Amino acid sequence: MTHTNWREIAEVVGIVSIVASLLLLAMELRQSNRIARAEVELELAATYRDIHAARYTDADFAQLFPKIEAPQAHLITATDNSRMQALAWNLANVYWSAQIAFDKGLLDQAALARYQHDVDITLQRWPGLQQHFVDFYESSPHLEGARVFEPIAALARKSRENQPQ
Repeated sequence: MTHTNWREIAEVVGIVSIVASLLLLAMELRQSNRIARAEVELELAATYRDIHAARYTDADFAQLFPKIEAPQAHLITATDNSRMQALAWNLANVYWSAQIAFDKGLLDQAALARYQHDVDITLQRWPGLQQHFVDFYESSPHLEGARVFEPIAALARKSRENQPQ
């Protein structure tokens, strides 16, 4: 073989190596993105897990839920109110984290829609938390326009409309 043939072979091998490296890099990036997305979902789910675990392991916390579910039927103490606020704000932070993850491309449209639906269901099932969610939303102007908070924004608008002037 001549010197030119070796050179051509070396160039082809070099090009193939570069293309193979780029393909491998693309596959690794794709895998890293999948891992990051899974970690976000797992981290957000851990908050729900912790709340539900506390509900069945902590009698005092469990006693709060009938008051959250039907506040008009119970005497709500200042301590209850404080704990309700903490729970609502904890959940609101989960929802905000989901919005941030969506904005950064770590959650897809369907996942964000699930969190938005969870906000709506939480407001319906736990009316004792509604005002706390509204307070959180209204005290955090950076949340305005966040899709995940649309049910809370609607509740806040309705609350403002129902206030005497």
